[in-house]
Amino acid sequence: MAHCTITSKNVSSPRALEIGWGEDRELKDDNYTKLSVIDLIRERWGWLLIFFGGLVLAALVVEAFEDVLKHNVELSYFVPLLIGHGGNTGSQSNATVIRALALGHVKPSDYLRVMAKEAGAGTFMGAMLGLMILGFSFLWDSISTQVGLVVAISLPLVSLWANVLGGVFPLLSARFGFNPAVTSAPLMTTVVDSSGLIIYFYIAKIVMKM
Repeated sequence: MAHCTITSKNVSSPRALEIGWGEDRELKDDNYTKLSVIDLIRERWGWLLIFFGGLVLAALVVEAFEDVLKHNVELSYFVPLLIGHGGNTGSQSNATVIRALALGHVKPSDYLRVMAKEAGAGTFMGAMLGLMILGFSFLWDSISTQVGLVVAISLPLVSLWANVLGGVFPLLSARFGFNPAVTSAPLMTTVVDSSGLIIYFYIAKIVMKM
């Protein structure tokens, strides 16, 4: 039966999370102090190009919903909050699961359990923050309660989505032999930036009947 192993001697290495499947294999222990600038660029450059493409997609999403923003400029005030929160909560989830992988507490086949746990945590935290924004909208003259409601609905959904991705991407990276520390967090942030904006703007269109 397929299994994964992470030995304690490898946990301190950036390569420690490259988990082999099938038969056990020795993991290459790269010493960061011995890596050259070229080595770092070679390891990261290809992924950064992919992530850059995803960030350009986020700009295209904003352009696609330009009419929504024109009619409700207040919505733009919370764009940094939405994508920032998605990146923050997803990164927390990501770091937690990477550590659990390194310690052997979870393995890629535990993805359903990880998804359920992270979805619950993300939804709760996003809902609490969303209620705070809704409350502020009753006191903040520059923000309508309708926009506050849009943000209050969007935050838990974006938070749920970001947490699930932040938890699953390290497992997928390990499953396919990539280094989760290098790939999973930037990939999560890239996906959440674009998809979080889509969630936000579609909820705005529904709530505001546009």
